Amino acid sequence: MKGFDIIGAPFNQLGCVTTDQNTVDGLRELDDKSWVGLTDWIQVRTQRWGADIVDLGDVILTTDIKNALDSDHKDKALMDYANTLKSKVLESYHHGRIPITIGGDHSIAVGTLQATMAFYQQQQGKKVAIVWVDAHADINNSLDSNLHGKPLALLMNLYPYNEWNMPADITINADDIYYIGVRDLMRNEYDLINELNITNYDMAFIEKYGFNAVVQMLMEKLERDYDHIYLSFDYDALDGSIFRACATPNVGGLTAREALHLVDSISSSDKFVGADFVEYMPELDDSGVSKELMVKLIDAVWGFRS
Repeated sequence: MKGFDIIGAPFNQLGCVTTDQNTVDGLRELDDKSWVGLTDWIQVRTQRWGADIVDLGDVILTTDIKNALDSDHKDKALMDYANTLKSKVLESYHHGRIPITIGGDHSIAVGTLQATMAFYQQQQGKKVAIVWVDAHADINNSLDSNLHGKPLALLMNLYPYNEWNMPADITINADDIYYIGVRDLMRNEYDLINELNITNYDMAFIEKYGFNAVVQMLMEKLERDYDHIYLSFDYDALDGSIFRACATPNVGGLTAREALHLVDSISSSDKFVGADFVEYMPELDDSGVSKELMVKLIDAVWGFRS
């Protein structure tokens, strides 16, 4: 039986809308807007269904990280936070478990994916596929704009600024990235995706071929060509005309059912080794519907598809 660790990463400081609220606790706790909280749902799955799920708590912002943010040293703040998160995720891997990290903005992937590449690619020589589900490519390799739009550029060592330098043996290769749901690119990102020939199942591709066919196409390739699969799911991949509880809602994305099918398909694979769920902001969730969907998506990772 698979064992899952929930790791909170409430680092929400590098996007266009920041918050000091703990976004992970917003998912954990019951409130008057929705019928479910992640903490109670973990109890349901462990006590009634025999699942092995442990909430390890949060990787908090240290005083040094807060001071770096206050003095506008955002790169240093991210480096320090990512290193702490990396250690927490590596600990989960070393215990033979599957880390599910809840953000936080998408910059937390700098920590989770460094850990994943260190454990599997560096230490074991394994090939890891990264499925990046997002309205945005997050591969901005320029100094313009916010760091939360640059995690893949950092992880691919394409961002030669402010002392960023990813070790070669944990760098992510362009061939191993699979975009799902992208529909809002910066020009330099568009050029990079084409130059590096990154697989991009964007919304136009999904519209042309159909979502089920795209998921089947994706999974056939991943099962054939990779040892392991990691999922990084940004809430704003969802259709922003309905799901607006984030800093950057974008109309025309995935439906709830499509997202559930995708997450279930990936996490059902024996090659699945971990996931991020990022960018959901409870304080923007007026109806509680988004919270219910986020809990359902995480529940699907645990093997409970509904």
